[in-house]
Amino acid sequence: MADALTTLSVGQGIGLAAGVATLALLAAPETAVAQAFEDKLELCMSCHGEKGFSSVQGVPSIAGRTLNEIVHQLRLFRSGQREHQQMVMAKRLTDQEIEQLAAYFSAKSLPR
Repeated sequence: MADALTTLSVGQGIGLAAGVATLALLAAPETAVAQAFEDKLELCMSCHGEKGFSSVQGVPSIAGRTLNEIVHQLRLFRSGQREHQQMVMAKRLTDQEIEQLAAYFSAKSLPR
């Protein structure tokens, strides 16, 4: 591989560098979206617990609730039809993020 790189012309080297940079930029939005979701998931877990089981008084456990129930509740918070001071973060959730969060927590089960 090293020998192949040393035989590249300057133009080929610039083309190769541009191609690598383009691939990095194309991958960046996907990585940023994944990180944004992880950040939102961590925010949810800070109150509802890592696995959806809350140990905070007054904060409901959401593990094991149905996907549709979680989606419905998050959409109510997002629209303002349901309000809670901590759930203002739901106003910034996209439909895709709501679906992903609901899928994550509905797949968890409450400890026995």
